Amino acid sequence: MKRFVNISLVILFCISCGNKTDLLDENISEKFNLGMKYFEKEKYLKAESEFNFLILSNPGSKLALEAQYYMAESMFKQEKYEESIVEYDRYSRFSDDLKKIEHAGFRSCEASFLISNEYLHDQGASAELMDKLQIFIEKYPKSDFNLEIEVFFKEIRSRLAKKEYEAGRLYLKLEEYEAALIYFNDVISLYYDTKYADWARVEIIFTYLLQQNPEKAKSKLALYSNKFIKIKNYEIALKLIDEIQEGSLTLSSFIRLYK
Repeated sequence: MKRFVNISLVILFCISCGNKTDLLDENISEKFNLGMKYFEKEKYLKAESEFNFLILSNPGSKLALEAQYYMAESMFKQEKYEESIVEYDRYSRFSDDLKKIEHAGFRSCEASFLISNEYLHDQGASAELMDKLQIFIEKYPKSDFNLEIEVFFKEIRSRLAKKEYEAGRLYLKLEEYEAALIYFNDVISLYYDTKYADWARVEIIFTYLLQQNPEKAKSKLALYSNKFIKIKNYEIALKLIDEIQEGSLTLSSFIRLYK
């Protein structure tokens, strides 16, 4: 009889635990669904809160991993880019959903790009970001996101080119001509595919004219003649040389220093 009672108690305990587990699973599903409702209504802060509660209350579960992805998305939508990068990367480490892993990888790159303005003067940070973009392209060579990744690449290179170009212009204003030429030449060699390469070519010719060395300016223009991205920049440089030869280099030409 005593043995029968013990068995009955064990059975009742198991049933009770099962009911509690079912109730817990039901509550977790409700939390996830509520989070998704907030997310779809673009109430991202509330969505983030629901997803975070689910992750903390049921770590390691499949639903918690799914919540991890949408919490990262919610953070991204709120422009919490640094936090979203952490969550995207965490999701990618543990998920087996290849499509979402690829998207999380792209979002991590996009978030890094969007916060890169804060580190515009940090060459190391820019190089690190370009490495991250390159890794994505190599990992997903046929990704639909690669066109956007290439846009990020071009924009970063353009920012770096502008930085070098403006440094050259600063030295030009200070009449430190040799230092200016170093920066302008760096723009041409390192960022040849940006608009600043053309502008640097014009500035190099202008610098030699300011140094009263028109022959050097003409030789440089001949060297650059087929390298200008836009013909109008070649024409600007040619006009500067023509004006110095005619003795009519005007004030408007010198305003270039202060634009």
